[in-house]
Amino acid sequence: MLKKMSDYEQSLLSMVNKGDRLSPEQLHSVCVHIGFFQHERLVHELVMILFALLSVGGILFFAVYPEIPVLCLDVLFFALLIPYIKHYYGLENGVQRLYEVYDQLEKL
Repeated sequence: MLKKMSDYEQSLLSMVNKGDRLSPEQLHSVCVHIGFFQHERLVHELVMILFALLSVGGILFFAVYPEIPVLCLDVLFFALLIPYIKHYYGLENGVQRLYEVYDQLEKL
């Protein structure tokens, strides 16, 4: 999804650099695409929050029942949480950049 967002951003930036004016329908299409990326960002945010809560819960559970299987589960949660944070960070920054490009397209 990050690659798709980056490619879409580059295509919009090329329109801005050329000075292409977009019709209202084309601007609406850009808004729809941004909405899709926002939805993807929201889904990943919710999954990231779930894994963060599971990680914290696993740590608390390990504090009460210090056993190896519980520790392994905690390590698994953290191993999944870190890529989700990285991916969400990329989605958030990409959507913010798309907002800026959209504003530039509107000014044309």
